[in-house]
Amino acid sequence: MGIRELWCGLLLAVLISPSGSDWLSCGHISTCHCKWSSGKKTASCVSAGLTQLPHLATEIQVLDLHENPLNELQHDAFASIELLNLQRLNLSSTSLRYLHQNAFRELRILIELDLSRNYLTELSPDTFKGNERLRLLVLNDNPLSKLVAKQFPPLQHLKKLELSRCRLRKLHPFAFVNLRALETIHVHQNLLSYLHQDTFNLPALKSLTLSDNPWLCDCKLKEFHEWFLRSNLGNEEVFCASPENKAHVLWLDMKGEDMVCPPSTITNPSVIRTESGADISFGCFVRGDPKPTVTWSFRHTKVTNKTISGSEVVIFKYSVRHSNEYGDEMVNNSAQWFNVSITNVTSDLAGEWRCSAKSPAGEAIAYLTLFLPKARTATARSAPDYSKFFIALGSVVAMAGAGFVAACFCWKIRRRRVPPSRSFTDQEKKLLDTSLAVSCDRTSVEMGSSYGFEMFDRSMSMESEDTQRCLEPVQITIEGPSGSFPPPPAEFAIPAPYGNIFISVHVTGHNEEYPDLLSGGSTLPRRSRTCFLKSTYDNMGPRVTAAGSSTWSLPGAKADGKTNKEASSNMPLSTFSTEFTAL
Repeated sequence: MGIRELWCGLLLAVLISPSGSDWLSCGHISTCHCKWSSGKKTASCVSAGLTQLPHLATEIQVLDLHENPLNELQHDAFASIELLNLQRLNLSSTSLRYLHQNAFRELRILIELDLSRNYLTELSPDTFKGNERLRLLVLNDNPLSKLVAKQFPPLQHLKKLELSRCRLRKLHPFAFVNLRALETIHVHQNLLSYLHQDTFNLPALKSLTLSDNPWLCDCKLKEFHEWFLRSNLGNEEVFCASPENKAHVLWLDMKGEDMVCPPSTITNPSVIRTESGADISFGCFVRGDPKPTVTWSFRHTKVTNKTISGSEVVIFKYSVRHSNEYGDEMVNNSAQWFNVSITNVTSDLAGEWRCSAKSPAGEAIAYLTLFLPKARTATARSAPDYSKFFIALGSVVAMAGAGFVAACFCWKIRRRRVPPSRSFTDQEKKLLDTSLAVSCDRTSVEMGSSYGFEMFDRSMSMESEDTQRCLEPVQITIEGPSGSFPPPPAEFAIPAPYGNIFISVHVTGHNEEYPDLLSGGSTLPRRSRTCFLKSTYDNMGPRVTAAGSSTWSLPGAKADGKTNKEASSNMPLSTFSTEFTAL
């Protein structure tokens, strides 16, 4: 029978060995190693480079994921991969920055959890809800900064909690209230300066580490210091960091009366504006340990309950009671208000009031200013008089308008008096010079016909000396009375075939012998005697008046023994035409 039973056992082991050894393959993850350790199925994936949780056999009891960059754990992170039998879980140095509050919810038999050396800045109070069998929780080296009230859910089996090097500045007095089985707490190497006396008031607590924190050994820490010394929970040396006169002093050497707070005072409000006859009140909030003595003074005189300048002044005080001592930093057992009530305030009470608080720990002063504005008589304001302004503005505008009109008038007159200049074309100059040349010989060519003009133009040499003398510029002299000049005859209207004509004006009177020509005004002298046809006339030669009659150039001059008048009557009409054409 023994041999038969042995063979049956070996056969049974062979049959069940493939399925029983499946967890040892670690889900065929080469960087993970699965083995038996301390009687538990253990999977070690240390520094395996995993960015998410590995898919392993459901019977794994111990999982070590130390130094894997997981970064975050989402909702039901382990339930989704069916790792529900975990008892020990190491997630230290996994770069965790986000941890969902339900990430561990289904790990009902989890006993140990290590989340140290990560980047968790806060934890939800429900983060470990469902992990009732948890006994060890390690949160070292996470920048948590503070723990709120009921930071942890009810964990009836949690024995040890490590919170070292977490940069903790504030622990709420009720942060650990649900950890009734807690025996050891490590909060050393944080940034704690004071704690409430009820923070670690746990029934099973046996060990508490507080060293290497910047403890402020004043009245705020006084009650916790006394509780810690009575509890005998620490076997380490704890030192004060401040105030300066108590730095590096051992807690065991500190006495309760040495942990004091100097007074502090605050006036509310700091400035009051009111009117004479009003009723006002103001106060001074004071705190300090030991309780300071408070006084109000006005103009360096202590104020008491009395009547001042017709105003009734009453001072009363009361202690602060119904405040949340667990939610603020106020020293409640020493805080108090000192209020002043004034009825029918007058200007004699205006000025600076002083609240002074003194105690063995020091002195503090706060000031309040009472301001009563002086009565002022209001003066009605009249509308500004702009009449002078408008008068001055109108004068300026009128002067500017008059100047503009005068400028326009002057410009128009000047424009009328200055005639525009005009230049003759080459053809006009040639015609004028030819006419002048023809007038030198009245008998050679009849200028009334175009044939005679053309023959003379072809026969005359422009390069001869006589021709040059004949083409000298014509000078016209206009004589007549002073005043405006009458318009010239139609023959002289612009454009006219004249060129190189120089005009000199000389206005003189006249007499009966030389009558007024061109409406009392003009004679047209002939050119000089330098022409190539010699004339028997006097120096200026004969001239033609505007009326068509011929006369001698000089008074009393004669030609061929005749007077000017006779010559005028006997001069042929052809001569008149020739002279007129020359002009």
